[in-house]
Amino acid sequence: MPELLKKILDFSDEYSMLPETGSVLVCVSGGADSMCLLEALLDISRERGFTVSAAHFNHGLRGEESLRDEAFVREHCGKRGTPYYSGGGDVRAYASMSGQGLEAAARDMRYGFFYEVAERTGATRVATAHTADDNAETIVMNLARGAGANGLSGIPPVRRAQGRTVTVIRPMLRVSRDEVLRFLSVRGVSFVEDSTNSADVFTRNRIRHAVMPVLRDINPRFHEAVAAASEIARADEECLTALADAFIAGHCGGGGGSGSGNVSADAKDILGLPTAVSRRAIRALSGGKLSFGHVEAVLGLCGSESPSASLSLPGMTVYREYGRIVFAEGEGTGTDGFAPVFPADGDSVAIPGLGLVVSCKSIVCDDTFVCDDTFNKSFTSFLFNYGNLCGRMTVRPRREGDTIKLLGRSGTKSLKKLFIERKVPVRDRALVPVIADEGGVLGVYGIGMGDRAVPEPGTLAFQIKFEEIK
Repeated sequence: MPELLKKILDFSDEYSMLPETGSVLVCVSGGADSMCLLEALLDISRERGFTVSAAHFNHGLRGEESLRDEAFVREHCGKRGTPYYSGGGDVRAYASMSGQGLEAAARDMRYGFFYEVAERTGATRVATAHTADDNAETIVMNLARGAGANGLSGIPPVRRAQGRTVTVIRPMLRVSRDEVLRFLSVRGVSFVEDSTNSADVFTRNRIRHAVMPVLRDINPRFHEAVAAASEIARADEECLTALADAFIAGHCGGGGGSGSGNVSADAKDILGLPTAVSRRAIRALSGGKLSFGHVEAVLGLCGSESPSASLSLPGMTVYREYGRIVFAEGEGTGTDGFAPVFPADGDSVAIPGLGLVVSCKSIVCDDTFVCDDTFNKSFTSFLFNYGNLCGRMTVRPRREGDTIKLLGRSGTKSLKKLFIERKVPVRDRALVPVIADEGGVLGVYGIGMGDRAVPEPGTLAFQIKFEEIK
């Protein structure tokens, strides 16, 4: 067996890339690398028992040259008796619509086509022809951009396509471009050249033409050294990510109040992790959106002495609720609260944003009413003396300057101070219902009743009761 085929087969077996049965769809551009992969997998398939098909995507970016490439691959597959599928699209239009660069837009459209063909034809694997040289170039690019261990792990050998039933495999990641060219020469297999590969307007081409020759001059086997280093980095990354995932599974839950679906973690628990793990946990909790600087800012928030500090980050807000760090989708650090309601006798009014219903009715206060802390400790039901009410009543969010003298307590306090004492998160304070009339605050849901309109037994009272919407 040729050395190149043995390399591909050994690497594929190491990562369980190739199926025992079924079909592998090979992505074929017509260039040397993809033609080598197609030939290699056709050989290996006869030994292993799976079948091979080919797919080509015409990006339409190089005019006649793009048409030439498509025709070349079609003709080659026809000669080899290989099932062939072609597709294409307006990459420039898609890039403009999606706000991406041409390279990213082309990649999205190309892979989308490959996945669709694989699922339609029953292929469980999509094989791409990335080589050891591609991997080395990718790692150098990532290093120049300041990547961490994940970026320095290079191109993953196996990747499950997100939201798809197919797996992407890269069987040639240990094969150099020189080995590819020797293999094709011996086999007499032709290929086409992409003219844009010589244009240094693309970052990868600049690295390929200017940087890689210098590195290979320093170490002629540079691509092998990078491949080994990337596999070490990948193993370390997988281990540390698993530790971060275990922390999240065991220590992180919902947060942010009002059933928002946000996630949170104890700040001390995050700081207690090794830094390599805490950084990965923070990035995972954020959905992977944060840069190194953003992650460091979140770690700083964990150590902040402010009980309600916050950070506005791309697409999200991270804030502190006393001892917890909450990761919330969307930007902004506060909430607008809810629309006030004006209860009247006999009403039952829903406050959808809070998941509560406010019921109001007039009753005669009986002898069982006791004006102390034993009355309704949850503070979801309130009784007010009709004779002490001032004008229209309302259930509303807290306002700046609101104060209350709680029943059975000495001194008047601002609601802000009460919320701080009760450790009500800043973001949730505007969601706490406040019962007030034109004379001020009468009671606060979940916190307490004021002493201004306390009913006496036998007097007419106004009852306000809060219940959760079921």
